[in-house]
Amino acid sequence: MKKAYIGLIKHALGLGCTISVWDGEAWQEKRSTSYKAIKDAIESVEEAQLKIRDAGGNYLGWALIIPYGVEPDETVADTSGEFVDIWWKQHFPEFA
Repeated sequence: MKKAYIGLIKHALGLGCTISVWDGEAWQEKRSTSYKAIKDAIESVEEAQLKIRDAGGNYLGWALIIPYGVEPDETVADTSGEFVDIWWKQHFPEFA
């Protein structure tokens, strides 16, 4: 099973969204559309927060990511916002 946060990143970018990555001290990425940069920023820390915005800059949702030491479906540890909730229900209906 792929890590859930990978699916969330790809889903959001596929819809034209931008993602900002907070590493606990700074925004490593701000409104990025680069899959590699976002993934690298997440994987450089033990815990990261994502802020997802649509192409117009409107806030869509937030997710707490724990890339290591948990089951693949638990790498998206917490969320808020309808965009992320809908994604979660579509991809992990057994946990919704």
